[in-house]
Amino acid sequence: MKVNMLFASIALCLAIHCFGGSKISSDTQPQKSVIQSKDTVVNVSERFAILYKKYDKDFKLWYNPYIIRLKERDTVKIAEFSYENGGELDLRISPSKRFVVLDNIIKGYVEDGDEKILHENYLCDIIDLEQSIVVGSIQTHCGGEWDEDDRWVDGGEIIFDGSLLKKK
Repeated sequence: MKVNMLFASIALCLAIHCFGGSKISSDTQPQKSVIQSKDTVVNVSERFAILYKKYDKDFKLWYNPYIIRLKERDTVKIAEFSYENGGELDLRISPSKRFVVLDNIIKGYVEDGDEKILHENYLCDIIDLEQSIVVGSIQTHCGGEWDEDDRWVDGGEIIFDGSLLKKK
C-alpha cells in the first residue's frame, strides 16, 4: 500500500512538472515553512484522544499524531502512519468510536528551474484506535462517511468494513 502511495506521489509530481500546475507568482516567493511544537489534543471518546505534536502555520497543517489511551494514561505512535505528512483537525469518528479517519496530506514546494511549484496530494488513513495502526489508506474516497455498522462508505460503495476486524 505504501508503495502505491509513493508511486502516486511521484506520478503527481511528474504530472505537475510536465504539464504545469498552480505556479507561484514570481513576486511572491514562498518562505521556508516553519513547523513548531504545539501539543493539541482532540478527544475521540472516553477511551481515546488524538495528540498532535507539531503545527505548520504556513501550510496550516498539524503533524505527528499519536493515540492517547486515556484510561491507561499511555500515548502511542500510530503504526504504519506517514509521519512526514500533515493533516487538519477534522477527525471523522466511527459510530463505535473504534476507528477514526485522519488526513494524510503531502504538501510542499517542488523547484522547477527558477520557479517553485506548490505540490499537494490529499490522502486519508483509517486508524484502528484499539490496535494503534493504519488499517486502510485511501485517496479517492476521503469524502465518504461512516454508516451505523462502522463501514466507511462513499457514493454507496463500501470502502472499508470495520465490522470484519476482530476486537483486541
